[in-house]
Amino acid sequence: MAAIVTLTMNPALDLSTETEGLEPGHKSRCRSPRRSPGGGGINVARGLRVLGADVLAIYPSGGPTGAVCDRLLAELSVPMQTLPIGGDVRQNIALHVQDTDEVLHLVFPGPELDAGEWQACLDAVGTLEPAPDLLVLSGSLPPGVPEDFYARAAERAAHRGSRVLLDTKGPALRAALDARAPLYLVKPNHRECRQLFDVPGDAPEDYLATLDRLIADGVARAFVVTLGARGAVLASAEHRAHLRPPSVAGRAPVGAGDSFVAGLAHRLAQGGDLVQAARDGVATAAAAVQHHNGDLFRPQDLQRLRERVEVRHLRA
Repeated sequence: MAAIVTLTMNPALDLSTETEGLEPGHKSRCRSPRRSPGGGGINVARGLRVLGADVLAIYPSGGPTGAVCDRLLAELSVPMQTLPIGGDVRQNIALHVQDTDEVLHLVFPGPELDAGEWQACLDAVGTLEPAPDLLVLSGSLPPGVPEDFYARAAERAAHRGSRVLLDTKGPALRAALDARAPLYLVKPNHRECRQLFDVPGDAPEDYLATLDRLIADGVARAFVVTLGARGAVLASAEHRAHLRPPSVAGRAPVGAGDSFVAGLAHRLAQGGDLVQAARDGVATAAAAVQHHNGDLFRPQDLQRLRERVEVRHLRA
């Protein structure tokens, strides 16, 4: 069994294209779209494969779009385990508007999963032999899947000795935290953190009191809150740090956050501590911002940027 397993409950076929400009009521001519297999955990698995990690991507797949995702992932040499569903995997669109240099992310809901379909996904991660070192639960939940699904998956995986990394948002994140699921690390972004908790400001230090309380209450062993261009805040019982990336040119593409998780998980699987893992996450996200051809990031950019990440230890 792979050392790292990712579970993507809401996979997608990501289409990215460009248009000169948008004018309401008129057609906008676009370039031929680039197609990539996507969804949180699938992107993480793609990034881990780029880094040479031993990874397996598990996800529900169905319909013509699902078949395309399966084929594209196979072409990227990412090992996968697909679980059949009756619905068609969704498509998302990233549109670069050239005259404003803006990127519009159009995200659609996934197919509705029935109880047997989502239960099969839960059983798949709960019966892996041997249990993986790391299980990454990443992305949104499609219609029909209960909000506490990730909490249930974490319980099963942690009971078998896996470290569980959670990267989701909204009700799925709230349910996992409320359930006190045995989570090793949770990675919300700053917007998600501020929506869920009473954070007094937006400076890195302002997150510590909330994160320390959650850790003391047993919600998770560690939190990494991503701050966009300002890097990330790490909090655990042993570490509190602000990790700031070097200044890089580029637009944040679809998958920058997933690239962060790939870099972080890769370092943890290699035996790195949380500060080293968070540093690699920040560097990998910065590498993704510089890269725009659908391949997430280049390993040589990660190697170059890693040593330029500033690590500032924070007081409790």
